[in-house]
Amino acid sequence: MTKGDKRRGRKKYRVRYDRLVVLVLLIISIAVIVSSCVKKFSGKDDTEISSDVPSAAVTEPTGSEISTEPQVTAESTETTTEEASVPSSSSVEYDKTASQMGSLVLVNGEYEYTFPEGDIDPVTIVGNRNDFYQAGDYVTKLDKNVITQLNALMEAYAASLDSETTDIFIQDGYRTFEEQEERHRNGKSKTFDAGHTDYHTGRTFDMFRYDSQSGTGYSYFEADDWFKENSGKYGFILRYPEGKETATGENPRTYTYRYVGVPHASYINSHQLCLEEYITEVKGHTNEKPLEISADGHTYNVYYVPVEAEGKTAVPVPNDKEYTVSGCNAGGFIVTVTLN
Repeated sequence: MTKGDKRRGRKKYRVRYDRLVVLVLLIISIAVIVSSCVKKFSGKDDTEISSDVPSAAVTEPTGSEISTEPQVTAESTETTTEEASVPSSSSVEYDKTASQMGSLVLVNGEYEYTFPEGDIDPVTIVGNRNDFYQAGDYVTKLDKNVITQLNALMEAYAASLDSETTDIFIQDGYRTFEEQEERHRNGKSKTFDAGHTDYHTGRTFDMFRYDSQSGTGYSYFEADDWFKENSGKYGFILRYPEGKETATGENPRTYTYRYVGVPHASYINSHQLCLEEYITEVKGHTNEKPLEISADGHTYNVYYVPVEAEGKTAVPVPNDKEYTVSGCNAGGFIVTVTLN
């Protein structure tokens, strides 16, 4: 082999080696570029846990290990915000006139009824009663809601007697200021001046029985055991019970009834109170320390809110439970909350 041939052979070997080196470098460069791109778009680094870890191997903290950082999804964010913005209670504003309205208004020689507009809806008994009792005349009226409750009571009472009707009739009811003024002047109603009789409320009435053996054709109603035990379930109390003359300012009567509402009537009857005594007891309870009453399968919280001397009164009420607000006509409001 000549020297020229040797030189040409060595040159050919070097050219192939150089190409091999370039090819290797090119492959390495491409690998580095690809690796960088993958990291850039995946947003992960080498310290992150692989998504291939089985779910059974990942446990959530419990008890005191729960993170104090908020764990909120898009859905729970809306719920959390709503719950945080609605308190468990709020208040409703009432003016002073409203404190003289409602089923618990107290009217007697001390507290005057002012006939506030919208308090009651007086309608005739004869035109709104059911067939389980009678009206004593064509003109006597009661609040419409009271007649509805009286109808239910009389129907249940007839059922307890295993009868289709009763011998009861209603002779007295709602009185206007002028009617009481006339009665007082003529001596028919000696105890209370106009404005101070409970009959003004449209929620008080007298009950009688037909009695052919008496000279008048009737006798005063005296409740039997069923009526005593069940009248409160329909919201009725005996307005002037025996032994309460000092509180009521009136002689006891077995036949004068008053509608006050179910939980209040049940409590008054079971504790042998008069309306005056009940109002006094409720005045000792606030929304923070209410009077709890169980009646008719429900539990109630009852509390008192004094009326403001000036302006409106903010009465605290719950947001998530049924409630009613009644004036007591004795300086404030009585709130009744149904718990269940």
